[in-house]
Order: sequence, then structure tokens, then C-alpha cells
Amino acid sequence: MPVAPEPDAATPPPQAPNSIRSWHFWKMPVLAGFGFCALQGGLLVVRFGFSDNLNPGRPPGGWIAGMLPGLSLFFLAGLLAALLVRRLLRGAQGSWRVCLIVLTVVATPIALLASLVGGLLGPPLVVLYASVPYMIFVGIPVLGRRLWLLLESRAGS
Repeated sequence: MPVAPEPDAATPPPQAPNSIRSWHFWKMPVLAGFGFCALQGGLLVVRFGFSDNLNPGRPPGGWIAGMLPGLSLFFLAGLLAALLVRRLLRGAQGSWRVCLIVLTVVATPIALLASLVGGLLGPPLVVLYASVPYMIFVGIPVLGRRLWLLLESRAGS
């Protein structure tokens, strides 16, 4: 009887294309994180401009170094919000998916402003307040539909 060859120990097992280790999985959340950073930076520039008059003790351009910790929090907030929305959109099809995407687009400016307000109250609230609008605008309709389908399937049984 022929013996099957042993798999090569140096090659890792094949992964699904949407594995958590692949760039395809992390591409959209990372882009959303950078998008949050860019929009928050844009809000800062619109509000205060490029003036160094806000921090007279710092060298020119020193305000950029002061923004980096905040931008890292906004990046994390965007990343987690995108992962949340991806999870909520899983399994949605057709017009229901389009409706959820529209609700996501509506929730995005609210999430940006909420995370900016959260920055005034402390770093953990930056991340939390960026996710709450998505949970309200997208999560509640998804939960309602799932409950409706569950009750409908139990009534049909």
C-alpha cells in the first residue's frame, strides 16, 4: 500500500483568503483608521489653522508632535469601528445591506464628532464614542431584524 508523503514542516497550512492574518482582512479597518485620523486632522486645521500661536513655548511645527498621541487614539477608534461595522454587515444581502451601508454613512460624521468630544473627557472615551453611533444606527436595526427573523421562524415551526 502506498504511503502518503508527509507534509513539509516549513510551509504553513493554507489559510482562507479572509483569514485574520491576511492583509485583505485588515485593509479596510486600517484605511478607516487613517480616514478617522485625516478627518480629525482636517477638523483641527479648520478650527485652529496652521498657526503656531496656540503653543508659544514650542518650536515651529511642534503642534504636530502634540497631535500624535491623539491621532493614534483616533486611528484605533476608526479601526475598531470598521471591525464593528464589518461584523454587523456580515450576512446582509440585497437592499438590506444597502440600507445598512447608508446607515453607516449617516453614523460616520456623528462618530467623528462624538470621538472628538470623547477626547475632551479622556482617552478611553475617544474609542468608545467612535463606536457608539455605529452600535445605535446600525446595531439596533441589525438586532431588530435578527429578532424579527427568529420570531418569524419560531412562529412558522
